Amino acid sequence: MDIFAHGLWSFAIFHKKKYAWMATLFGILPDLLSFGIIFVISLLNGNLRRVPPALSSLPEWLFAAYNMTHSLIVFFIVFLLIYIFTKKWLWALTAWAAHIVIDIPTHSTRFFPTPFLWPLSDYVFNGISWGTPWFMLVNYSSLLAVFLVIAHNRAKDKKLTITLKKNK
Repeated sequence: MDIFAHGLWSFAIFHKKKYAWMATLFGILPDLLSFGIIFVISLLNGNLRRVPPALSSLPEWLFAAYNMTHSLIVFFIVFLLIYIFTKKWLWALTAWAAHIVIDIPTHSTRFFPTPFLWPLSDYVFNGISWGTPWFMLVNYSSLLAVFLVIAHNRAKDKKLTITLKKNK
């Protein structure tokens, strides 16, 4: 899935939590730490293109970063290490796991399939490419519907709060 959709889904999932914005950051971080870096390099070099680059033209570190940031195994290790050192569960970090779970069915084996079991296995699921036009339409239409429900519920809660304050 694209980075913007990951951010929107992360915020939608965690919007009622105090750490919603931190979760949103963790929800986009896997792509920022891989494709975000190559995007900035391409932008600075004037090599930005609208079409996906040939895999052979991409640096090896990009594949390593992608494997690490898109692995549930790495996520669980980091999640547990943070707990071991802080004695607190960093729940906002679970948006990273949500990113990976969302990517599994929304990446095909043709271009950056999700290595969710890396480094234990090289198995990948051949899903629907998130860049497929009909999928983009369904995805962003779903996001619009979800955010309309969130906005409606917030307005309803705000109206209820105002009514309760008036009745005191």
